[in-house]
Parts: sequence; structure tokens; C-alpha cells
Amino acid sequence: MKVNTKVRYGLRAILQIAESYGGDPVPISTISDTQEISGKYLEQVVGTLRRAELINSRKGVRGGYTLCRDPKEINLWEIITALDNHTTLVDCVLEPDVCDRSDDCLTRSIWTLLSARMKEFWSSFTLEDLLTTMKETGDVGLQQLGSLED
Repeated sequence: MKVNTKVRYGLRAILQIAESYGGDPVPISTISDTQEISGKYLEQVVGTLRRAELINSRKGVRGGYTLCRDPKEINLWEIITALDNHTTLVDCVLEPDVCDRSDDCLTRSIWTLLSARMKEFWSSFTLEDLLTTMKETGDVGLQQLGSLED
């Protein structure tokens, strides 16, 4: 699985929105400036997150974006799958019919296992985990996040 630009930008945007959870909506211009993401592209990204019911939008002078749920209730897998509908390493994992060899393929089971482990890994981290790590360390590293599981 290659993490595409939409996922990378979407995660940065939703993290910034999550930082303001419970407060005022975050304007798209603020996210665009802070994250150095084109406003036009960012509109597409936040539109996808909104349709996935991860964020809400409010129009007007005091408008912007807020989370639909508490940051501890949104895991990274939800964000990734909202922004990228191709999250498996090999197409036959989710759609065995795309390959004539799926039923007796020697490697399909390893791709299925690896896809399940990736989902398990990304599902184990929430936006709150990332925010907590950022506040404590000033950085988000998987080493610090890994220690959250202990």
C-alpha cells in the first residue's frame, strides 16, 4: 500500500481540525496556510472527509470545519479508507474474482494476512493518540505511538 497525497494531506488537515476539538471551527484558509496545501486541492480533501462523516462544515464568517466525533473515537484506518478506496496490497484480497487463480493461489493468503495486519495497525491509533504524542514530544513518531499500546 502506497500512501497517496490525498491521505497524507487529509491526515494533516484532520489533525489540525482535531487540535481545535470543542472550540471554534477551523477555516479552510487557516489549514491551507498552516499545512501549505493548495486551497483548491484541500477543498476536495475536506469534502471527502465530510462525506465520510468525519468532519462537519459550517458556512459563514465564523465558519470552518470541526470533527463529527471526539478525537479518541476516530482511528487512522477510518481516515485512510475515507481518502483512499484502494487500501489492499493486491486486488484479489477484497475481490477474488479479479483473478482466475485466487482459489488456489499460494501467495494470496500472505497478501490477505498482510492487509489484515495493516488494517489492525492503523486502527489501533486514534487522532487523540497523535495529538497527545504531539503535545508531549513536539513530534509524531511511530516509536512514541508504539509505546501507547503498552
